[in-house]
Amino acid sequence: MNTLAQPQQSIWTSERFLILFSSAFFVAFGTKIYDLALPLLVYELTQSSEMMGWMRAVEFLPNLLLALFIGVWVDRFDKKRWSQAMLLGQMLVVLCSYSAVQWLADPLVVLFPCAFLMMAFNYGYHNARMTMMKSALPQAQQNTATARMSSLYSFMETVGPVLSGALLLLSAIHNVFLGVALLLLLAYWQLSRLELQPAAQQTHAPVFQALKEGWHILYTNRNMWYITLAVMVINTTGAVFWIQAIYYAKASLAMTALEVSWLVAASGIGGLLGSFTADKVRRHIGLGQLLILSIALESVGFVMPVLFDGQWALVLAFFWVSAVGLYSSICIWSYRQEAFDAQHLGRVTGITGSLFKLLMPVGLASSGYLVSGLGIEAVFGLCFGAQLLVALVLAMGRVRTIA
Repeated sequence: MNTLAQPQQSIWTSERFLILFSSAFFVAFGTKIYDLALPLLVYELTQSSEMMGWMRAVEFLPNLLLALFIGVWVDRFDKKRWSQAMLLGQMLVVLCSYSAVQWLADPLVVLFPCAFLMMAFNYGYHNARMTMMKSALPQAQQNTATARMSSLYSFMETVGPVLSGALLLLSAIHNVFLGVALLLLLAYWQLSRLELQPAAQQTHAPVFQALKEGWHILYTNRNMWYITLAVMVINTTGAVFWIQAIYYAKASLAMTALEVSWLVAASGIGGLLGSFTADKVRRHIGLGQLLILSIALESVGFVMPVLFDGQWALVLAFFWVSAVGLYSSICIWSYRQEAFDAQHLGRVTGITGSLFKLLMPVGLASSGYLVSGLGIEAVFGLCFGAQLLVALVLAMGRVRTIA
């Protein structure tokens, strides 16, 4: 389905897209501040790296435990009202987090469940936002809209080191939660301006039956099913490379915290470049070929630290992996947007969202042992080989024919 064959009007002239984009900007900005502040706050309270790790693990759980059901619920409710409810939930969570640190002797008893709820509400918002984008914009603009939305998160990665430095200067880190609440309030207000045609009333099947229907809809779209299986692998290789490259930077290259922040900034800059060029490249070679090529080329970044020595090789690797890797992400998200009807998109997004990350805990948990047993170079090589194999398998199927 080639939605980009004709020259399109600029996405920035669409009022609906501008509302969705600006609302998403406030959410992304607030979420980035929260993501940076929370581990710093936990360390300040406990002086324990283990507790920081457990906090990150808690944040990972909603995607595994709730994404399937969130997708079903999104399909049942008014997407705009659901999104606003998710924003209100996040506002309540950050205000509870602030209050816990301000007034409780042991704020961790509140911070842990708040971290879980924050990520659950955030996932619920993003699922509905993608469905709203499907309804608010014409099919021909879905790929470009997805690419521009992706630029938000790359931009946040770029400014992340600056935000981290600013947070370290604060005498009371938890005060930033009030700013996060304000950003979420701005997102809620902006979203209230969005006008969408109300969806036709439908009779909804029971939750588990609806979930079964969602699985069937996904499985019968063979291209999306094969892409989902591929993403399970490439998400894992990418996550393993990221975490072990940070370890390599600290343990082998003796990089300082400031120098490690350059890696994050390079990744963000690469992502920005990718997000503003992906739709143009797709017009020339098609979605399927771009997806396969970007998966293959991203794998090259995994062995750059092996092929070239020094800090700048690692910086280049982070830039390359993010820039080229975002091409594949945009292709995947765009195809999912285009291939499924709006009334099914929430369930498909929830199911694929869970499957996309299914192998990551195993990969991340085993990567440290692999580094100890085989060495960091071998692990980078395994990531390269696994991802290149995925690209070759996709190239032999019909995914390559997607326009």
